[in-house]
Order: sequence, then C-alpha cells, then structure tokens
Amino acid sequence: MEVMASSTLPLFPSDDGWPYPDAVGPELESDDDIDLDALELRCDPHVFADLTELEHYVVTHRYGLSCEACSMKELALSLDCSHAEAAAVLGAAIDKLRTKLTSS
Repeated sequence: MEVMASSTLPLFPSDDGWPYPDAVGPELESDDDIDLDALELRCDPHVFADLTELEHYVVTHRYGLSCEACSMKELALSLDCSHAEAAAVLGAAIDKLRTKLTSS
C-alpha cells in the first residue's frame, strides 16, 4: 500500500492553508477583513433611503450593521411575527438594496 506524502493529501476546511495551500503566509489579508474604505467608495451613501423603517431595522439587525447580528429566529421574536413574515420583510429590503446598488 502506497502512503501519500502529507503535501499531496487533499486539504479540507479544517486544514491549515485551505483552500489555497501555496498561499499561506502573514502577507495575506484574512478573508474576514473588510476594506471599509473601498466599500464606502462603491456604495451610494443613500442606499438605505428607500427602505421603510421596518426594512431598515431588519437589515441592520440581521447583518449586524448597527449591533450584533441576530438569527432569523431572534429577529422574528423581536418583531413579534412569524419567521416567514420576517423573511419576507428581509427579502423585500434586500431586493430594494440590490436595485439601488446595481443602478448606480
């Protein structure tokens, strides 16, 4: 039985260097780092202007834009509505944001 060298074994998400085994090093930025300056340059400053107060609340709380991100279950509980209703509001808000971002 032939044993594979550790450098030729497939990498998995829990392995160091996954998914790019050759691109490991301190010079690389983390995928978690968001370049807020670049994001600000690309976004319309009035991107949230078309959202209702409820849609704004749902988007900011779901994605942690003004506080810690919460789950859809937590969001539905805070709005005192069903999961489906909260998802519908979030979907409508995302559609509005997508339209606003792609039109500029």
